[in-house]
Parts: sequence; C-alpha cells; structure tokens
Amino acid sequence: MPLFNNRPNLKKLMERQDVQGLVKALGRVSQEARGEVIQILADIRDPRATEALMREAESTDVTIRSLAAQALQKVDPEHKYIAAVHLLSDVHRNVRTAAISILAALGNPKGLDALIKTLDRDRDAQARAAAALAIGTLHDRRSLHPLIAALQDKDERVRVAAAGALGALGDRTALDPLMRMHESDPDPEGRKAAETAIGKLQQAS
Repeated sequence: MPLFNNRPNLKKLMERQDVQGLVKALGRVSQEARGEVIQILADIRDPRATEALMREAESTDVTIRSLAAQALQKVDPEHKYIAAVHLLSDVHRNVRTAAISILAALGNPKGLDALIKTLDRDRDAQARAAAALAIGTLHDRRSLHPLIAALQDKDERVRVAAAGALGALGDRTALDPLMRMHESDPDPEGRKAAETAIGKLQQAS
C-alpha cells in the first residue's frame, strides 16, 4: 500500500527507518507533524537527513528551528558544527541556546570563536551565561581574557557562569580578577562563585 496516498504514514516510515520517505514527508505534513518528523529523524540518527534538517533550521517557526537544531546535534558530526554556528545568530533565545549546547557537546575548538562572540555580544543574559559555561567545557586558554571580561557583565548569571568556567580552565592568571569579584560583586551568588573558582585555581599546579 503506498505510504503517500494522502497523509504520509509516519508510523510505517519510522518503523522502516525510511529516511528518504521522512524527508519527503516534511514537505507534505502540517506544522505540528513536521516537528514529529524531525524528532523521528533525530532518533534514527542517519546523516542523510542532515541537509533537510539544516533547511528546517531556517524555518520561520521558532519551534521547528529549535527542534531542527536539537536533531542536528544527534545526526551528523560533520555538518552539525556548521549548522550550530549559523543558529547562534537566530533571533530566538531558545534556538541560540540549543546551538550553544551543540557546540559544547561537540567539544570542537573550532566552535570557540563563535561562543566567545556570543558571550561578548548576545543581548540575552541567559544565552551569554550558556556560552560561558560551554566555553568552560572546551578548556582552551584562548578563552581566558573573554571570560575575565565577562566577570564584569551586568547580569549575575553571566558573572557566575564566567567564574565557574575560569575555575574549570585552571589558569592562575584569573586569580586576581576573581579575587576582585569576590570582594566587590554585588550579589552573594557572584561572590560565592568567585570564591569557589579561586579555590580550584589555588589547588591547580
């Protein structure tokens, strides 16, 4: 029985792991069902879906873009870095934070410049904080000065995340800025984060 007489039979396509059929279905189903198809493709984890998912990452619907970003994280190691960097400029925060998660999970130093740009320029504090945390997981000394600068961010969440990332980085150059933060940060959580990071750096060889 044909799978595309009317509405694509997503259950059968999923059971068959028919990637080409699912990609074709993206152009024939409702907006809600598109999200379902994207999630199925993510679960199948077949790189053949990459191009279609990158197109979905350009959707005018923020939910579809976010789902596509998350799916790309699972599907194709070769292309998801490119897609994630592209999505860092998305207008919606949840799409940008999904892209940040992709870059952190990849652990690829090529993503550092894009994450530093997000930390420095993103208008949303939650995205800046997520970028700081992601940068900390890369353990790249090039992030030292951007993270130190982020200790002066106007938002407490970013300062706390930057302090944590500096503690993870393990570079004792950050001790003085962290000590100043510990002495003068207006928020108790900021001072606590600085203290924790200082302790880690003092233990570092």
